[in-house]
Amino acid sequence: MTTLLTIRRSGESPYPLAIDGTHFADPGDDVTKEVDTSSWWAVPGLADAHAHLTMQKPSDIHGMPEEQMLANIPAMAWAQVDRGVLLILDKGGASDITLLSLELPPGERPYVEVAGALIHPADGYVSGFGAEVEPDDLVDHIRTKAATRGGWVKIVGDWPRKGEGPRNNYSLERLTEAVDVAHSSGAKVAVHSMADSASDAVAAGVDSIEHGPFLTPDDLRLLAARGGAWVPTVVNMLDVLAFLGPDSSGGKLFVKGLERMRENLPLAEELGVTVLAGTDMAVPHGQVAVEAMRLREYGMSDRAAADAATVAAYRYIGRSDRLQPGDAADVVFFADDPHMDVTTLSRPMLIIRNGAVVGPRT
Repeated sequence: MTTLLTIRRSGESPYPLAIDGTHFADPGDDVTKEVDTSSWWAVPGLADAHAHLTMQKPSDIHGMPEEQMLANIPAMAWAQVDRGVLLILDKGGASDITLLSLELPPGERPYVEVAGALIHPADGYVSGFGAEVEPDDLVDHIRTKAATRGGWVKIVGDWPRKGEGPRNNYSLERLTEAVDVAHSSGAKVAVHSMADSASDAVAAGVDSIEHGPFLTPDDLRLLAARGGAWVPTVVNMLDVLAFLGPDSSGGKLFVKGLERMRENLPLAEELGVTVLAGTDMAVPHGQVAVEAMRLREYGMSDRAAADAATVAAYRYIGRSDRLQPGDAADVVFFADDPHMDVTTLSRPMLIIRNGAVVGPRT
């Protein structure tokens, strides 16, 4: 018993594809149902490359009870699926509770890769959030204590200190050793950077720069050459700026960083950097399409911005984006081609996860 769909992807001719259980299959003689998707455009799903399923909003980093984190995971995971987000890169949290998202049934969550507790020195991030690890202990912590089974390790690269502004948390030498150890365990490394730590992180070989408003053109060239990723989280940058105010010391830094992003995002597209869309709780879970629209607003083409919120993330983690026999039966359909108009990503017509229709509710 199979269900027949028509798949139409940007730049390709439509083709028939069947759903057999939880995977796609070649159409055969046992088709029992056909869903007419011939006029719609298909992607393997939206993707949020900087999400936090244990939390709902930025203020949750300040002392959320563990039981609330546990309750948030299934609710936030379903909120993502409900809007067509079928791939999540959860970039860590207050503790290794984040990894419990891996244990939810596949039909009740997106495909997930996740970091455990954020890693930073005692004065290098919000006190009590994550694992406080001093520079001399960083390498040993990642070797012996950091959770890597979710596929990622998250390090906070810089943080403001009172009276002196942002300061790097770890040296280039420490970061380089830490990246090597994480890679040897099969995990990728993401580094939070709101200031100048991005250049050291890129030089150290990290896999993904989170935020990264002050990446240099040389950093982008190096990222492109080795297939590294950049998750700008423009929507988060704008949210923090609104909170700080443009005339505060932090706000002035964010204004300058957003100006740099207007220069760097078109350059990243030109160089072939893997730019991924991430929301970092600046909008409700499931609304990564808003970040895709901000990427376009800040200089990327519709095509590149749509890729950043869809197929680019699948390719980056080595998950098929082809929608072909043998792939997981995950697909989201839109009335118009999002590669021609990225705003289309906010209006899914049909969401199929793990072989079952799950939305949209409207």
